[in-house]
Amino acid sequence: MATLRFHREGIHHVDAARAASPTGSVIFCLWHQHLVLGIGRSRLQRIACLTSLSRDGTIMADYISRLGLRAIRGSSSRGGLKAARELIQAISSGWDGAITVDGPRGPYKEVKPGPFEVARRSGAPLIPVAARASLDVSFKGAWDRFRLPLPGARVSVVYGAPIVVPPEYPTLPELFAYRVELAQRLHDNEAIAAAQVGASGKGPLASCLRWMRPADADADDHVNVQVNAINGMTV
Repeated sequence: MATLRFHREGIHHVDAARAASPTGSVIFCLWHQHLVLGIGRSRLQRIACLTSLSRDGTIMADYISRLGLRAIRGSSSRGGLKAARELIQAISSGWDGAITVDGPRGPYKEVKPGPFEVARRSGAPLIPVAARASLDVSFKGAWDRFRLPLPGARVSVVYGAPIVVPPEYPTLPELFAYRVELAQRLHDNEAIAAAQVGASGKGPLASCLRWMRPADADADDHVNVQVNAINGMTV
């Protein structure tokens, strides 16, 4: 990490979001694939990151702790409600939050409802974050196609415009619209980051965009927003 050369773009969006936040906190939202790059320059900052109780989550929690960040353990299958409450409490007390919006198990690059519930309850704006490295290894066999930067790579981290979620419970169409908006901003940020470092790739795979079609929103009709919105927030 010490050999990487970072460039950050859109930091003014973070400043604007902090000014609008009731606690001065923000919630960084990123793809699971970009986790290492997205928090790589965050050493010793007051950021609370959700990590699952799985073996992989334990490895990531150790990495996060070594950076001086705060790891909050829990997942949609185990300890999710407790972890969500702890994250909301941390944000309310001035910590920033970090959520991989398609974690911990995917589907790949499909935004889940959890971040919007945390934002609704805490009042903190959501900040879409994407990052790409000029040299990296992508683990094609992993569900998230995890990207690991190589030593000496140039890294671009792009912060997008904040999304503010009102305190009222959203309707299902509203929640779906939020999910699509956040996904689109993450895809746009990633395209900018890739262009800045000359990274390969022609944009998101078609399979990553399929869930964003309005017709697919019908699949969410059975969802109880108040109960299930915390699912999928952990790494």
